[in-house]
Amino acid sequence: MNQFEVTINGTTLQLTAEDVVQMSTAMMEAMRTPSEKTFRKGSTGNIYAKLLNDQSSTQRFSKHPSTGVVETDC
Repeated sequence: MNQFEVTINGTTLQLTAEDVVQMSTAMMEAMRTPSEKTFRKGSTGNIYAKLLNDQSSTQRFSKHPSTGVVETDC
């Protein structure tokens, strides 16, 4: 089982690869439900996520396709 040691603002967490996947899933769910705390069961314990600042999520998950420019190197 792969384990990772992640340090954020001086707090060190030891996470398994499965925990990282569950954390990512919880964060994506939190983006869809910004007013709620989401929950996932990780291999080392419960993982919770809640979106604190919803200003950018509207742009990231817009249902309208964006028009873009494709550049190629010829």
